[in-house]
Amino acid sequence: MKRLAGAEVFLSGVMCAAVLAACSRTTATYVHNQRKDTLIIVQQHEPMSLNPALENGNVSMELGLLLFQYLVKFNDRGRLIGDAAITVPTLANGGISRDGLTVTYYLRPHLRFSDGVPLTARDCVYSVNVINDPHNNVQSRYGYDDIARAEAPNDRTLVLHLRRPFAPLLTLVFAPQGFPIFPQHVLAKYPNFNSIPFDEQPVGSGPYRVTQWLRGDQLRLERNPYYGSGEAKIPYITIRFAADSSTAVNELRTGEADMLYNDQSPSDFELLGRMPTIITTSTPVSGVGSIIFNTQDPLTSDPRVRRALSMAIDIRSLIAKTYRGAFPSSTAGRGLFIWAYDPRVYTDVPYDPAGANRLLDQTGWRRGPDGIRHKIVVDTNGRRSDSFLDLLFIIQSNTPGDAIIGNQVAAYERTVGANVTLKQFEVTQFVAPVNLGGPVYGGKFQMALYPFTNGDDPDTTDQFACKNVPPNGYNKSRICDPRIDILLAQGRTTFDPAKRKAIYTQLQRILRTEMPLMLMYQMRQINAYTNQLHGQTTSLSGAFWNTTNWSLAY
Repeated sequence: MKRLAGAEVFLSGVMCAAVLAACSRTTATYVHNQRKDTLIIVQQHEPMSLNPALENGNVSMELGLLLFQYLVKFNDRGRLIGDAAITVPTLANGGISRDGLTVTYYLRPHLRFSDGVPLTARDCVYSVNVINDPHNNVQSRYGYDDIARAEAPNDRTLVLHLRRPFAPLLTLVFAPQGFPIFPQHVLAKYPNFNSIPFDEQPVGSGPYRVTQWLRGDQLRLERNPYYGSGEAKIPYITIRFAADSSTAVNELRTGEADMLYNDQSPSDFELLGRMPTIITTSTPVSGVGSIIFNTQDPLTSDPRVRRALSMAIDIRSLIAKTYRGAFPSSTAGRGLFIWAYDPRVYTDVPYDPAGANRLLDQTGWRRGPDGIRHKIVVDTNGRRSDSFLDLLFIIQSNTPGDAIIGNQVAAYERTVGANVTLKQFEVTQFVAPVNLGGPVYGGKFQMALYPFTNGDDPDTTDQFACKNVPPNGYNKSRICDPRIDILLAQGRTTFDPAKRKAIYTQLQRILRTEMPLMLMYQMRQINAYTNQLHGQTTSLSGAFWNTTNWSLAY
């Protein structure tokens, strides 16, 4: 389990912090004086490609915001705002037709790519087509494949004709959750963009452009003089790639780096907060930490059992001890449903072991002499057997926080008569698809510790629709409920925010009762940066949504 190793690493990190504190100020001053015009960012994940369509997750959004433009993006108040587009299309401003089948964007004037070539609506049309081109190995076409046709009646007008009304389109197509605007004049000559010079030296229209990519080391950027919203104040950005979290934290402490972007180890939060010249932020994003139940397994198919297992866990205490304040455990449902979240309906799970015991008694699970519950269970083939409440709980290996949670959950469940066995998987194996034997997508568990991002729209089709049960999607709990499918379809096909919120409130009520997963916390992006960096804020779209406002005071 490596619990002791994880604890030792953390304690040694604290001791190192004390030792290095005396010398860090001198080192930081020397390093910073050599590079007053360069912001140095350290992060753990190096991209495989600088083409955002060939990347996934936070790295894709980071590249998109630094090197490209979207039509829309989120600001730091959670509002969707115009980027290359003047405004966000709505029913009220006429950007969305009454039947929901036509969406119109109006582009800002004088947009250019980083090579000086004008960016027009024709580039947007090309970008839709190039994403939908099956020859390109894009990570997902969700949203783009609902576009029947894109057209540009003039240089500054883009019209999308949809196959059906699809409300999540606004946050998926030409938004950071999807893909940015690509340059037709650069890419159109290639049969595909899977392995071309553009993937290492892209031409975008964002605030920065690439000058050099030293694989395994760093990515160097300079400000784009053609950026349509004005030149960035900081001339250069260098993104350095660190092998692990402790290396990244050390570089920030010694002044070798100005910013640690999206720290992958929440346990660093407390340590970073004690550095006197470092500002640490923990910004809520659209994702959750969760324990997923396999709703198709005989042991966890009864929602009363899933609720009882959830009530047996003191979530608030568990998350506080594990993540040391980085992830608050209250209102976790906001990470799934963001602006449509209803805290009155999708309430946090209370710690109630007595209630958990009553529920398990009601379902026929009786305690044996050893305290473990058992009952007659009928499997999917109709076979009856006397089964014990022995649950397989799968987690990722080499992740100290997951090991802590796994062991604590096993102890909590034991008090209500459930025996939990932990099994660890290396991350690549843990999330592997069904055909490669992945335990999560293969359904080889009763419980799985699985944090995930949902996206920037409250549509949760990927997580809960019958059609998305693996291997056909990301419905890892395998829940299949006609009521849920009906509500998901209604939520996707109306653009009216009030109507959508009412629909998702009904959905949250069902999910809270059926408990396909137990939410523990809303994900947060953890950033830390020198107090000499001004103007930085983080949005749902990430830390780089407003880099033109950043400045260095060295």
